[in-house]
This record gives sequence, structure tokens and C-alpha cells, in this order.
Amino acid sequence: MVNVLTKGVWTGVDVDASQFSGLQTNRLAWGAVDDAVKSAYVFEGSSTQVALDGTPSMIGSFKHYNHVIPMPPHPVFTAELTITVAFGDKDRRTVGPLKFQHNETPNVGPAPEDTVELEPVKFDRVVQVDGNWYDMHIEGFLQYGEISKHFTSQEDAEKPNTAELRASFTPYKGQG
Repeated sequence: MVNVLTKGVWTGVDVDASQFSGLQTNRLAWGAVDDAVKSAYVFEGSSTQVALDGTPSMIGSFKHYNHVIPMPPHPVFTAELTITVAFGDKDRRTVGPLKFQHNETPNVGPAPEDTVELEPVKFDRVVQVDGNWYDMHIEGFLQYGEISKHFTSQEDAEKPNTAELRASFTPYKGQG
């Protein structure tokens, strides 16, 4: 086990960035409404112990504030999150981007929930512990007791829709 401290910032979107606020912060918001009622993603980093044997561990909390907003010009977009991962007290790495594909639904009908898909990603040689290198695999969201690349977000919930973001660390098998 090794102690890991994480923080993250939203670094980009694949559509017109002027539709968003909060780039380069941990809160990315969108919607043609007052800032307090915009839909938003928030990434909250964590300080935790992680295993180096492939066991999925929490590296942060993903929150979606899913408010009813007018349909944006691009209802499907990808938001990019870059995470700083500090191992122990000396080894700090920046990894990313993690890509979250968002589907903003029309808020009516049998399935008004927004959905988020996390694209698969692996980062090579993220940390060295006792002379051995480890890769970081982003496993997905822990929501309702299951780890999945798919996140369902209830529309206009009283509290934000929340899941733990899970990653695993495995021995590096590549060259060098």
C-alpha cells in the first residue's frame, strides 16, 4: 500500500468552450442559465491508501449537478479531466486527460437521466515504489456498488449524483 493524494482540473471540452465556465478548476459548468443552477461536473480529489496489486482504489469523487437547463447547442460533448497524483511525500505526477463523454437529454420521456461514459485509459509508469514501476488503469465509477464506465445521473436531484472514481495500479510490464 502507498499513500496517494489526488486533485484534478477540467482542462478541455471538444465543443465551443465559450459554452462552459470553470475550465482549469475542479468545477466545469454549462447551461444558458444563472451560474447557481447550471449543470456541472465537480471532481474532488482524495487522500487515501492504494494497493499496488491491481485492486481498484478510490482516487477521487465525481459529482454531477444535473439541473434542468435549456438544451445546449451540442448536447453530446466530451469533457477532459487532468489529475495530479502525489505518491507519498515526494513523487508527483500529472496524468490525463481522462475523457468523460456527456449526453445531455431533453429532460422528458421515459429516460430523462443524463449519462456519462468514461473512455478507457491507462497511464504507463506512473509511480515507482521500492525500485519497481507501476501503471495506473482508470477502472471507472463506483456507483450503486458496481464499477462501470457508465454513469447515470438523475435529472434535477436534490443532491448531486455522486460516484467514486476508481483506479488500479499494476506492475509495469513494458520496456525500460
